[in-house]
Amino acid sequence: MKEVAETWEYDGSFYGFLCLVDQAFSRQTFPALILTPETALESLFMGEWIATNEPRAQKIYRRLQQRLTAENLQFIQTGFYGTLTGKERCLLDAIEIALGTKDSLENYIGHPSVLAVRKSIKTLLGEVHLFTGFVRFEYVGKILFSKIAPKHYSLPFICPHFAERYPNEQMIIYDETHRLLAMIDHGRVTLIEDTDCPTIKETSEEKEIQSQWRAFLSAVTIKERTNPKVQMGHLPLRFRGNMVDFD
Repeated sequence: MKEVAETWEYDGSFYGFLCLVDQAFSRQTFPALILTPETALESLFMGEWIATNEPRAQKIYRRLQQRLTAENLQFIQTGFYGTLTGKERCLLDAIEIALGTKDSLENYIGHPSVLAVRKSIKTLLGEVHLFTGFVRFEYVGKILFSKIAPKHYSLPFICPHFAERYPNEQMIIYDETHRLLAMIDHGRVTLIEDTDCPTIKETSEEKEIQSQWRAFLSAVTIKERTNPKVQMGHLPLRFRGNMVDFD
């Protein structure tokens, strides 16, 4: 596809990206630069605004479902939520390749855009894996509540793990970084974007449970065998802020 010296801007949502995909393939051109409201603040260029149209986006998604293999479509979707500078431009390249083959995009890592997306997916899913072990819940009434502060847009990928693991529970997980709230009700996941963290009042019973848990961890720790460097490797500091294991 021909690249043109144009700048496009969209709202940063997945539906918005699908509208951008429609525009690119309709015009048979890829823009040199794609901005979101956040990245536009740091740019010297004014972009052509690509409005988000939900019916249009859904139509494009159905077309991609028809034209792409399930594996390649998942690669594109997961890649969109990765933290990668210029990810939209890389994803356009990946879509163009996927439209022309039934082979896995994983076999096209010789292309710089596909390789960049693959690396961002690996980083994202690596964080997701860590959070499945590092999320700490507390009871608020009958609801399990937790706060996390991920680098990446990990919460939607974390939720299925807990929905499956605790099918009879009601849970709320709040992502402080992306202002994203997940409600898990007996296995059903609902995501609410751009929202504040709910006000949680910690009960005396919960405080006592947390205190006893920290006392237990302290009691089983062998001070002579404590190795902070190894601990940092297995449990980086950035995960500890919302863990009751630490004061």
